[in-house]
Amino acid sequence: MNAPAHPLPASQAVQTMTILRATTQEVVVLVAREPGGSWPSLRLLIDGQDYATINPSALVTGDPTVAEIAIPLPALPETRLRSIAVADARTGALAPGSELRPVSKTKPLRALVIYPAGEVYDHDKVRWYRAPMEKLLSDYFNIGDMIVYDSTLKLLDYVHLEPMKIMSPTDADIARYASEFDFVFVRGSNFIHESMEWFRAIEVLEKVKLPVYAIGVGAQASQNRRIELPEASKRFWSMVAERSAAIGVRGAFSAETLRQNGIRNVEVVGCPSIFRTRNRDLQIRVPDQRDIRKVAFSLRREADKSYTADPEAYLRNQKAALLKVDDQSEMVMSSHGEQEEKAFFLRDTAAKENAVSEFVRTGWWSGADDAAMRRIYEKQLFSFFDVEHYDAFARSQDLAVGYRVHGVLPAVAHGVPGVLVAYDTRSQELAETLKIPVVPEAALAEGGWRAVYQEAALNGLAKSYAGSYDRMRNFLDRNGIPHRM
Repeated sequence: MNAPAHPLPASQAVQTMTILRATTQEVVVLVAREPGGSWPSLRLLIDGQDYATINPSALVTGDPTVAEIAIPLPALPETRLRSIAVADARTGALAPGSELRPVSKTKPLRALVIYPAGEVYDHDKVRWYRAPMEKLLSDYFNIGDMIVYDSTLKLLDYVHLEPMKIMSPTDADIARYASEFDFVFVRGSNFIHESMEWFRAIEVLEKVKLPVYAIGVGAQASQNRRIELPEASKRFWSMVAERSAAIGVRGAFSAETLRQNGIRNVEVVGCPSIFRTRNRDLQIRVPDQRDIRKVAFSLRREADKSYTADPEAYLRNQKAALLKVDDQSEMVMSSHGEQEEKAFFLRDTAAKENAVSEFVRTGWWSGADDAAMRRIYEKQLFSFFDVEHYDAFARSQDLAVGYRVHGVLPAVAHGVPGVLVAYDTRSQELAETLKIPVVPEAALAEGGWRAVYQEAALNGLAKSYAGSYDRMRNFLDRNGIPHRM
C-alpha cells in the first residue's frame, strides 16, 4: 500500500490527527507530531475492521511538524463501504471525522440541506415559495438568502437535493437520510449569533453519519464585538467542524467568533454568490465614469441595532444616498425583502397606502406628498421572487452600489463593478475578503456614486477575482466537497 505524505507549514496547528476527507477511493488524514517529536502510528478501520497500520515517520521526508497523508482504499462495492475510521494505534482514540460514510467517487450523489431558502427548480435554480398575493405581502423573507442558496447549488455537484427536517423529523426520516444520502451542507447565511435556533438538527446529525459542509457562513453583529454562542450553537458548530476539514466562513470576524467559542478549524472563503457563474476568468468591467448611466442601488431600509448602532442616522444617510445616486444616473432601486416595498412592486393599492404611512412615520418619506420618493417607488423600483430574474437585471446595469451584500456581490459575478456601503460586520468582512470596494455610509450620502467610484479599487477587485475563486475552489477540494467549480 502506498500512502503519499505532504508536509505542511509548522504554523498550521492541528490535533494529533484529523480526517480531512474520505472518499470511496482514499482517506486523507492530517497528522501532527507528538510533543516528544515522534509521529503517532495510525490504525485505519473500514466498516469497523482493521485494514492497515500506517507509520507516518516512514512516509514524511524532512522535518515538518504537520503532514497530510493520503491512504488509498481497496476496491470494494459501493454497498460495502459504510464507514471509515482512523485511530491512534497506541491509545485507540478515534480521529475527528471517523465513522462517517465515505463520499462516493463513482455514483451520482444525493445531498441534504439545512435551512433552505426557497424552492428549487431546474436542478439548481431557486425561487420563493409560491403563495397567494396576501401571503407574499405579509411575509418577510430576505431575497439575499435565496441568492446565496441558489449560488451554493450552482457550485455543488449532486443529482438530488432535499431539505433536512430539523423541527419534527421522524425515525423514518432519519433512517432514510442515513441510508440514501451522501452529504449534508449548511446554507451560507448569518447563522453565527446568540439567538440562532437549530431545533433538532444536532439530534438528527448524531444519528446520520454523513459529512457536513458549511460554505460561506457568517457571524452577525452591528459592530466588531465578542459573540458568546449558546451551548446548542457551540455543539452544532463543533459537530460541523468534526465532520469536515474546515468550516468555510465569510471573513475574519466570523472566523474569530468561532475560534473564541472553541471551534478552530475555520477557513475564510468569502461567499458563494460572487462565484455563481463559475467563471474563474471573469472580466469585471471598470468603465470610465463618463460611460456609466445605469446604476442599481440596493436598498436595505429595515434595520435595528443588530445591524447598525444608530438606526435613525442609518435611514437618514441611506435616503440621502438614494436621492444623490438618482440625481446622478438612470437609477433603479432594488428591494430585497421589505414588505412595504413589495406592496409597491406588486401594485397593491391598499398595501401601498399602509406602506406610505409607515414611511412617513419613520421619516423615510418627508410626507405622503414626497414627490421624489414616490417617483422612485412608482417608476424605478425593482424586486424579484426568483434569482434568475435578478441575474438578468444585474447584467443590464453599469454599476451596482448600496447596502445589500447580495445586491452587489451577485452583480459582480456577472462582471458588473460594485461598491458596498459598510454599516455592519457582515458587509465589512465580506468586502475585505473579496476585495470589494467598501465605503462609509456618509461617503455615498454626501457624494453619491461618483464620489465613491474609484477605478484603482475596482481594478484591484478585478485583478484579485481569480485568486478569490481559487481560494473557494481549493477549500472545496480540501474538504472533499463535490463541486463544479
